[in-house]
Amino acid sequence: MVGRATLHDVATAAGVSRSTASRVLAGTDRNVDPDLAQRVIAASEQLGYRANPVARALRRQTTGNFGILVPSIRNPYFVHLVDAFTQVARNSGLGVVLADCGDDPEVEAARIEAFHHSFVDGLAVVPTSLSRSGAAIRRAGERSRVVQVDRWATGAGCGFVGVDNEAGIGTVIDFLRGSGRRRIVFVGAEQETSAGDERLAAFRARARPGDREILLPRFSTSAGRDAATQLLKDGDLPDAALCSADVLAVGLLSTLLKHGVRVPDDIAITGYDGTDLLELVDPPISALRHPVEEIAARALGMLLGTEEPSMVRLKADMVLRSTT
Repeated sequence: MVGRATLHDVATAAGVSRSTASRVLAGTDRNVDPDLAQRVIAASEQLGYRANPVARALRRQTTGNFGILVPSIRNPYFVHLVDAFTQVARNSGLGVVLADCGDDPEVEAARIEAFHHSFVDGLAVVPTSLSRSGAAIRRAGERSRVVQVDRWATGAGCGFVGVDNEAGIGTVIDFLRGSGRRRIVFVGAEQETSAGDERLAAFRARARPGDREILLPRFSTSAGRDAATQLLKDGDLPDAALCSADVLAVGLLSTLLKHGVRVPDDIAITGYDGTDLLELVDPPISALRHPVEEIAARALGMLLGTEEPSMVRLKADMVLRSTT
């Protein structure tokens, strides 16, 4: 036949009513005669019928798809997080639609609005700004289910699932001090985000004389290289570097090695996210590993309504490799 087969075409070919064909193809055919159901299925296969997902979504008021909005897909941690979210959703028979906002709160607000009009059943957001992301997230939460992941924004008014940064920084510091490291440099970035702000605050709460900070504008490998250049210029290396993101640790490590610094003999280095990226460098980097599968599962539970929205902070564990 010419053109795309419709539900009416299937019903006519099977010799049944349109409503009967609809019930069979929707899987709600418990009261349909088995012979009729088989005729509908055979007709749909013969005609190559495919349901219109938009029309089905309008009828059911649900799509089975959820959105996830991240600050940047250039950051391997967010790729790691999206992958976990996708796998958890797939295991529940659900789909995921991804977007990023280039670390721009105005673009983020536009993306959130676009998701509202794109037939997703809910939205997971990694806020790009502690102070500027909340209003757009709150507006979205007034119309559909929204949850914040990894970061939270002031005034967002919805649930959050992420790592416990206070405890996580404490875990890394306790490990470094327990292994004999006395002077720690904290390499941090993006204090405008809740993640950057909480990690810095946790370090300052545990800092001792001799510790120091290097604060950078972005979580990136280039920022990590800048931190290494600053340490080399100062000429007095600390004996440990706690990097508040994996990409910072990779940039720091590569630059120090190029300048003849021995790792971990001269300085121990730790990351903070636990992405696969840390196993691909030489030497592999120790890090706090975020429980991304659990983060994704708890976030999806809030979006599905099987878990009450709340502020959920999860425990993360150290993974030890050669840089410590």
